[in-house]
Amino acid sequence: MSSTVDPVTFDTIAPQPVRTVDGTRMLLRGGQGVAGAALILTALGLWIAPGANWDPELVLLKLLISAVGAMVGVALLQGFVRPAAPKIEVDTIRHEVRLVRIRGKDRFVLDRCAFKDLTRVEDTGTYLKLWGGNGALLAEVAASDRVAHRSLVTALRVAGKL
Repeated sequence: MSSTVDPVTFDTIAPQPVRTVDGTRMLLRGGQGVAGAALILTALGLWIAPGANWDPELVLLKLLISAVGAMVGVALLQGFVRPAAPKIEVDTIRHEVRLVRIRGKDRFVLDRCAFKDLTRVEDTGTYLKLWGGNGALLAEVAASDRVAHRSLVTALRVAGKL
């Protein structure tokens, strides 16, 4: 009996960017919205269709079909809404960049990368691009405050990235 090591590591897998540039997610959300609206309109159309049959057995079936169709339609329409972009937090004291999603009172850290683990940093005036440890674009920061920009550039220089 022998065991082998799988040479595939997590570093060789292509990282998922925060936002994709192609329109596949937009098309899927659009299709989801159209399907949700169609289900809701179909649920309403069952009741206002001319010449509808009002037998008690069929009314119960129509009620069940329209309730399920309306609930699924509302669920699809809620998924149609574009999610908010994650918030970028640059902590010059802890020397790290965080991507945070805030939902109500909850705060979820999506990604965290120390300045020393950044693969690349581009500085063009007041605009900085930071690439994470896996090579994916982590954040684009446009610092309008001169003191904050200077603090960030200094922290990146201390980490050896600029």
